[in-house]
Amino acid sequence: MKRKLTIASLVSLCTLPLVTPSNDASAIPAFARKYGTSCYTCHSGFPARNAFGEAFKNNGYRWPGGEDEDKTKQDQLKMGADGWKKTFPESPWPAEIPGYAPISLWVRGNLADYATSSEKQDGTVVTPSRSLWGNGVFNNATIFFGGTMGDNLSALVQYNPTAGSTTGQLVWTFRPGLKLAFGNGFTDLSFGNATNNTAFASALVPAFGNATGSSVAELVYIPQDYLKFTAGVGQAGTNVTNSFSDLKYFRARYKVGGAGLLSGAGGTYGNEFVGLDNNITFATMVYSAAPGTAAAAGATASAFVSSTGVTERLIWEADVTGSYGNFLGGLGFSRSTNISKSNIKAEAAYFLYPWLKGSVVYTGLNQQDTPTVAYALTTHVRANASLAATYTQNLRQWSATKSPVTTGSNQNTIALAGAFAF
Repeated sequence: MKRKLTIASLVSLCTLPLVTPSNDASAIPAFARKYGTSCYTCHSGFPARNAFGEAFKNNGYRWPGGEDEDKTKQDQLKMGADGWKKTFPESPWPAEIPGYAPISLWVRGNLADYATSSEKQDGTVVTPSRSLWGNGVFNNATIFFGGTMGDNLSALVQYNPTAGSTTGQLVWTFRPGLKLAFGNGFTDLSFGNATNNTAFASALVPAFGNATGSSVAELVYIPQDYLKFTAGVGQAGTNVTNSFSDLKYFRARYKVGGAGLLSGAGGTYGNEFVGLDNNITFATMVYSAAPGTAAAAGATASAFVSSTGVTERLIWEADVTGSYGNFLGGLGFSRSTNISKSNIKAEAAYFLYPWLKGSVVYTGLNQQDTPTVAYALTTHVRANASLAATYTQNLRQWSATKSPVTTGSNQNTIALAGAFAF
């Protein structure tokens, strides 16, 4: 039976993981502690956000509907009296910070790896390889910092000790539906890699935020609950052109059915256990980069750099995503105008149970390069712990555009990965 998707009913999701097995909760437990709720209130499997989670992000990491103060279970620490607002600028503007340590830890790693044999372009055969404990048991850890500082300012930052990198976003929310963000992560250009109700086509434009010195300023405007515009300018990195406008992008999204992008309410549940609403979402984007920027920003070179070293400057992208019942799906396409390459990504997932999800992803970055299909089965043994088995199949043995010396092995691989969060 369908139910109206409201703030009150979404709050009821908080109790579901207590009585039933749940989906992946390896998100930001710091927010779960703040509101005394489950990670599943906002997530249907990390990093995928459900409808309410998207509204939470669109509100500057605050509870939608203007209910943030009412829903907060852990008090904020006041830094100054409210009366200081009347005496400003003769006194500092009062603020507040989380009254708890806003820190979360996400740890993951491959428990086992296996790669099949394959053949390179020059006829060299690559032998199979196998490794118990994979790339190291839980050797990849991320520390998250997330919280609000007063009525307008919020932040979400992650630090990866393994890579020695820090990414994050500082957000100023002028009013619901209008915010300005600065940082090098968690932007609408950092799409994520899971089919959900948010932006989908992560592989279809050059990745942003990987180069040293990269940064972006992003303006988000939501004039209606089902319409969203995002515009941004960014510096791709200190080793590129070192300009504030190395990257420029504009993205528009329109959601049909389901919960509102800002309110998190309305529509109907498809799978209330993981917060999926029945919807279809259309999006399009134009991405402009300075010469040399695309590769330096961490993009897959074969997709956005030609064989002669010319980098892409203008990319058009479009995607459609949606969910119905237990099913999620997405299809995205991009066209590189300067070097005439097309890229495509298709993804589908299905929740067999709220704690068990199967998925398949096809990625084709330029018709001349190796397309892959990845099949995965993810089980959530606990609300904050998961195991995932993935088989990745390379649909071509080797790439005709790469030399025998530099070409990769293009082996089919099997991986068993584990993750947990606190």
